[in-house]
Amino acid sequence: MSDCSGRILVLGGGVSGLAAAVALAEAGQRPLLLEAASQLGGRARSFREERFGGEWLDNGPHLLVGGCHQALALLQRLHGVPPLSGGGRVAYDFWDERHGWHGLRCPNWPAPWHLAAGLAVFPGLSGRDRLAALRLGLALRGGESPPAAMTVSHWLERHGQSGALVERLWGPMCLSLLNEGAGAASAALFVTVMRRLFLQERQGAAPRWPGVPLSALWGDAARAFIESRGGEVRLRCRVEHLDREGARIREVVTRCGRFPAPRRVISALPWFALERLLPDWAAPWRGLTGTPLITVHLLYGAEAGLNSEAVALPGTLSQWLVDRKRLDAGKAGLPGARLSAVLSGAWRESRWPAERLALGVHREVGRVVPALAGQTPLAVRVVREQRATFAPWPEVEAWRPGARTPWNNLLLAGDWTATGLPSTLEGAVVSGNRAAAIALG
Repeated sequence: MSDCSGRILVLGGGVSGLAAAVALAEAGQRPLLLEAASQLGGRARSFREERFGGEWLDNGPHLLVGGCHQALALLQRLHGVPPLSGGGRVAYDFWDERHGWHGLRCPNWPAPWHLAAGLAVFPGLSGRDRLAALRLGLALRGGESPPAAMTVSHWLERHGQSGALVERLWGPMCLSLLNEGAGAASAALFVTVMRRLFLQERQGAAPRWPGVPLSALWGDAARAFIESRGGEVRLRCRVEHLDREGARIREVVTRCGRFPAPRRVISALPWFALERLLPDWAAPWRGLTGTPLITVHLLYGAEAGLNSEAVALPGTLSQWLVDRKRLDAGKAGLPGARLSAVLSGAWRESRWPAERLALGVHREVGRVVPALAGQTPLAVRVVREQRATFAPWPEVEAWRPGARTPWNNLLLAGDWTATGLPSTLEGAVVSGNRAAAIALG
């Protein structure tokens, strides 16, 4: 039994839990963070793969953008100079069968005119399409808020967005940002993200790709920060029970010990784990559903790769291809091409066998990188996150709880809580910072 009556417990070492613990440690507290897994980071983690020559692979590529203010601020506290590439301006590469390699390049003009300038030379759009996109940007700038029950597809149709715009731009953007297709995703969440990316600042959508494995970016750096300030991190410490007495959490029972009389408890656990611990609470999140995401890592013998760090492939199985050697300078000396494909909103593909996923991705790699078309991958690793995000359906905002609970010493954090954002790294950090601020107050 451990006496923690003067300490704040943080349950869960994903990004939201790390953000909360870092904020507490920075304020002079000595937080105790308990994580069930053998490493920190949650869905932002890495693992060593011997079949890839000992390369550290991420469970899935995670992109930050300039508008992720709290996430970038946290990384600055952890690293000083965060190991991130990009950030200068909004620039993304695309590839499709008809237009080949092309890009969305936005000049450093005031928003939303920088986006209009980028779309002016984006191939495959008519003059009418470009005017419709500009009108959409002006409507967003004017403060339009779609009804809570509206989907992205319905909202885009109401604003006269053509099939070409939806197919080539807004649809892929929705799938990447919300991990759900435009036909099912919440228009309100999509609009919130669009404003943050393209209207609040000219660099809001500028990509910031991690230049190190995710575990080094988040978990390892956060642990060093917390422990250097007197905090503690315990791994393989699964929470088994929350003992309640009246309006307080009296004791936290885990596989590594019992922690009685905590001053505050910040639960940064996913909603489905909290349901197990508090089954009798008529919690609002009972309607939440997880959305799958798949990452397919490939290793080739040939020395080839993409023309940039990442490329979007609208309308394909692999919505994004990422060149791991271009992203991470530490991998530049490793032999062979090392690519990763991202399949968002993978409701159908999550049921496919790994061989089918690998074959489908390999065929698309061969079209984008012809030098690899005749190659057979030396190794493949498929990573399935069955509940990578919460499903961002139109009714979801009514299900997301705030930080406070019926127990006066229990607070909630997690990207699934009511942050106003979809399930993102930024949302995770926002929630962790919010819970820590309440705990300190």
